[in-house]
Amino acid sequence: MDKELNSLLESILLLLIQMLKGFIMGVWHGLRKALQNKWYLTGIGITLVFSVICITEKAMVCRMIPETIPEWLQQGIYLMLLAAPVIYLFLIGQTGQKNYDKCFEDIGFKGKNGKFPKYAGSSKEGKKILLFFQSTIPLSEWRSSRERLETALDCSIIKIENGRNKRTVKLTTLPSDYKIPTMVKWSEEYLNDKNGVLTLGISALDTISFNLNRVPHVLVAGETGSGKSVILRCLLWQMIEQGARVYMIDFKGGVEFGKQYEQYGEVITERERALQVLDLLVRENEYRLHVFRDLEVKNLDEYNKKTRQNLCRIGVFTDELAEMLDKKGVAKEEKQIYEQIEGKLSTLARLSRATGINLFMGVQRPDANVLTGQIKNNIPVRISGRFADKTASEIVLGNTDAVNLPDIKGRFLYKVGNETIEFQSFYFDDETMLHEVCVDQGEMLTEAPVYKVPEHKIPVRKNENKKAEVVRSGRKEKKVTAVKTSGEEKNSYEDPFVGMNSREIEEEMRRMDEEDLNLNFGDF
Repeated sequence: MDKELNSLLESILLLLIQMLKGFIMGVWHGLRKALQNKWYLTGIGITLVFSVICITEKAMVCRMIPETIPEWLQQGIYLMLLAAPVIYLFLIGQTGQKNYDKCFEDIGFKGKNGKFPKYAGSSKEGKKILLFFQSTIPLSEWRSSRERLETALDCSIIKIENGRNKRTVKLTTLPSDYKIPTMVKWSEEYLNDKNGVLTLGISALDTISFNLNRVPHVLVAGETGSGKSVILRCLLWQMIEQGARVYMIDFKGGVEFGKQYEQYGEVITERERALQVLDLLVRENEYRLHVFRDLEVKNLDEYNKKTRQNLCRIGVFTDELAEMLDKKGVAKEEKQIYEQIEGKLSTLARLSRATGINLFMGVQRPDANVLTGQIKNNIPVRISGRFADKTASEIVLGNTDAVNLPDIKGRFLYKVGNETIEFQSFYFDDETMLHEVCVDQGEMLTEAPVYKVPEHKIPVRKNENKKAEVVRSGRKEKKVTAVKTSGEEKNSYEDPFVGMNSREIEEEMRRMDEEDLNLNFGDF
């Protein structure tokens, strides 16, 4: 008998503790909601007024309660008025609990103990709504049930992660009326003024962009027809508009980067030339690292600000990595150049994070033979189109999310760090969107030094297309004008001393020296 009584008392005590805990949690969640909603704050203000009146005018409040009501009930009403703000917060915090219980019940989403996830509050960050649940269901099961949860909760789930502990699940959601567009044409308004910041497309939440000073290399993967090459060309165009020097490696005979692009940079179709350019960039990277260390700067922007020079950003674009690195079926005598190219790419991927030499690599069917661990691990930005194969998705993103992408051309997943975001990439049309640009491309440290010309006397020679090269501060600073319709025209760089023999050049240099030193005083 005593055991049964003790058991009953323990059960009652546990129930009271759970009720008290639930009440406190409800008040806490209500307070969080109230701080984000002006109407809730207004309600708290009104209930606080009741509480103050109850404290300062107790006798008046008691007289307002009918005397016909039993005394114990009168005391209860008085205490409720006194605790009105706390009760109000509890009611706010409890709103939505029953709805979520019903949602989980409808899809049968429950733990092994048979319990549904318990609503633990929500908060708002701009357009995003954060939902918190207490649950014993593993995080992997939440992620695998993502589509069912989106249907049940009538929202788009951007991210699923743990909260403060393993039993708290945090859902980052958007209302279901926020949708990703299915077609977004590239426009100059998306071009970022800040050097190195590139824009990819539009998500349900906002525009997707990244900063090459923080995440220097990009991998774009996608099956044929997914829009992979369009993304690369759009990123390439932004680099051109920002004044970067670009190299386009296209072993498909220059099909992806056609003749129009030869106006903006070198299109490389031969493996030997690709190796030469990569070797040049490795040496350029070494020089830049050495100079950055001497000047105690951390990246390209800091160097240019500190020295007031224009050291150029360099972009290397490869449309199909497999054509360049896949050694299957290659004769032994030819494998050496493949390995050399792979080694140069690995070196740049590892060491050019701060120097402004950025790799943009496209791949159609990623596998370990093409995308080696050393290259992949040094590429922070991963962009993937839809894959039917889970293995391909795992190689690119580290998860299988690419398998569940809708079959929409231009729809991709963007991953940087642990966050994966679905977005619609820009549609970039070569025929209508390439146009004339005039930018200062800047310098490279590996260029041969030329004669230093006084700043106030810079020789310039212009051709009929207004393309020019100026020589300044001991380096070549290129001003390039490219015209879309002139497929046969190339960038023209002319020497200011062209057409002179050695004696004439020497006399011209001496004359400019005299002007620079102000030796020709004239008549007083």
